[in-house]
Amino acid sequence: MIDNAAIAIQNGAPIALERIAAINDNTLQSHFHPFYELFYLESGQRSVIIDERSYDLEPGNFVIYPPYTMHRSFSAHDVSFCRIVLYFKPETIPSALQQAINAKVEPFQLICTHDQQTLQQHIDELLCEQNRTQGQFHDAALHSRLTLLLIDALRAQYQTPPPRNEPKMTAIIAYIQTHYFEPGLSLDELAARFFISKSYLCREFKRFTSLSFVTYLNKIRVLHAQRLFIESNKTITAISAEVGFGSLTHFERVFAQHTASTPKRMCHKLRTVRDHSAAPRA
Repeated sequence: MIDNAAIAIQNGAPIALERIAAINDNTLQSHFHPFYELFYLESGQRSVIIDERSYDLEPGNFVIYPPYTMHRSFSAHDVSFCRIVLYFKPETIPSALQQAINAKVEPFQLICTHDQQTLQQHIDELLCEQNRTQGQFHDAALHSRLTLLLIDALRAQYQTPPPRNEPKMTAIIAYIQTHYFEPGLSLDELAARFFISKSYLCREFKRFTSLSFVTYLNKIRVLHAQRLFIESNKTITAISAEVGFGSLTHFERVFAQHTASTPKRMCHKLRTVRDHSAAPRA
């Protein structure tokens, strides 16, 4: 299914959202993007994988993914659902809200019915404002409604649904997340470390992530390279080595495969946005 909200963000919109009702519309691969995403399940059943953890969501549950968070959503075969996806760029919200969101990347299960109704009302108002497309104070209204939605969501009483009990794969992916930069990280090492056969590891890893080990590892390394583009002023050569690539040529080739951009072009773009956002306003 076409993600029109993501297309709007990529075309320059600072905030975009969309209501999607579907069946058998599963994200085949874990992915990430350079903006925030609020995923809200209105009805039906849906499961999500966030980094190394997987959760089953119920209607009214939501997740806020910070930029560059690996995630995927899916449902069982022929199970219908309706969801809202709300994308917004980091510069659209205050830094205090960014810090609060980044500190908790888990599903929210609101306890109070009033909080659920308030969140739904905020979403409906954002959709209504977006559909106006123009008019006096349109952009200001979108930003204000987004800020109020996030404040009320983070203030609400909630609990986190328990993750699925898949301890072996959870431990393996957690290990990859913390050792991705080691050039020697391989299937053979993981199989030996976790006392499983290489063939079993390949099969279960693909089932859990929908990616091969090499593709997943390269995605993680590219993700962290993009973070370092923003968070440091290191050279591209230094960053490629820091995230685990043995040569700059290999890094450039893999980076282009995963982003459709060269490291140089992406680095320039991300640092330009970073420096512009950090510049004092008159």
